[in-house]
Amino acid sequence: MLLKDELIKRIKTLQKKLEIENLDSYIVTSEDNIWYLTNITYKPEERPFFIIIQQKNKPILIVPKLEESHLNKIIIDCTILSYWEYPAGKGENWFDVLNDVTKHFERVGFETYIKVDLFDHIHVKEKVQIDLVDEMRKVKSEFELRQIIQTARYCDKGMGMIFESAYEGATVVEAFSLSRNIQTKLIQKKMFDPITTSLLTAVWPAPTSAMPHSIPNLSDRLGKGPNVAMSYFRINGYAAECERTFFLTSPNEEEREHFDNMMRARKLALNLIKPGMRASDIDTEVKYFLIKKGYAENMLHRVGHGIGLGNHEAPWVAEGSKDVLEENMLISVEPGLYFEGVGGYRHSDTVLITKNGCEFITQFPDDISSMTKTSFNISKIIKGIITQKILKLS
Repeated sequence: MLLKDELIKRIKTLQKKLEIENLDSYIVTSEDNIWYLTNITYKPEERPFFIIIQQKNKPILIVPKLEESHLNKIIIDCTILSYWEYPAGKGENWFDVLNDVTKHFERVGFETYIKVDLFDHIHVKEKVQIDLVDEMRKVKSEFELRQIIQTARYCDKGMGMIFESAYEGATVVEAFSLSRNIQTKLIQKKMFDPITTSLLTAVWPAPTSAMPHSIPNLSDRLGKGPNVAMSYFRINGYAAECERTFFLTSPNEEEREHFDNMMRARKLALNLIKPGMRASDIDTEVKYFLIKKGYAENMLHRVGHGIGLGNHEAPWVAEGSKDVLEENMLISVEPGLYFEGVGGYRHSDTVLITKNGCEFITQFPDDISSMTKTSFNISKIIKGIITQKILKLS
């Protein structure tokens, strides 16, 4: 399916939802959701963008004058209106232009997380907050799956580069710098959109790996204990992730036990995943399993989250979630164990929900044998030391 056909299909699906919800129109302000419906790339900064989807007529895009000329290249059929600036004088503000359009509407939908300042300046007879586009984004089309599978292949390559270049004494900055190689490959293949692409390769060495959302010091070094690597990409608007716990020396008995229980929790989650399953039940089952194993104080987060345009989005695989899994949803599966002052254990994969269960989209090895590196490429070590010298980290 061509991109234009995909976008037309998305807009028509949203228009059908407007009819079901008895809405005249739906105003979208989220950058990702506007991209989902139009494929236009921009950075709003302080100047807001809007797309108004109507039940019958073509979409209306409201943009700052600064952006109007290049947005005329948009591939879907829509009306483009512009406002002068932010802020602007009376009659030239964004809300003057938008309210001139919406004055004819009776019942208008908005995203629930629209900024208060925007919400308050829009005048319609009835405002309804409902997340229609977010709901659409949960289930992926064939077009989206192809894009995400492509990103997943690069995630696997990124993880392979991290693992290949890792050695005792390697600095964190060496792993961060590897994403430049992926960026170069994308540019060479003319597949690089700088606005909708972000590439992160990183390693949390032990004991910092016990704090998954910490920021390791660039001069921190890899050594013994569980190191956690991340290949966390969004390429041309579509995301995927792969994370692995690995060792640079043979793990001891206690490390093997923690790794094994992390893997058993992961397997339990994977066995539970199927259409119709409540996402909260998966998280509850895994949590209960780990508590029985004595890890009540060693868990920091849910089993997983949705993946699509963003690396973190609905459905949420968490106890408080109301999401029910459906075929062609994509989620991460990443139960983790964390030991303060020692390190953490977490694998994560991008997982597709299939008709009868699930399958991995990222496919990097995950067993403890594959994740234990005992032989090292001397040229990689020399290259790493040179990098340290250049950056004066040694």
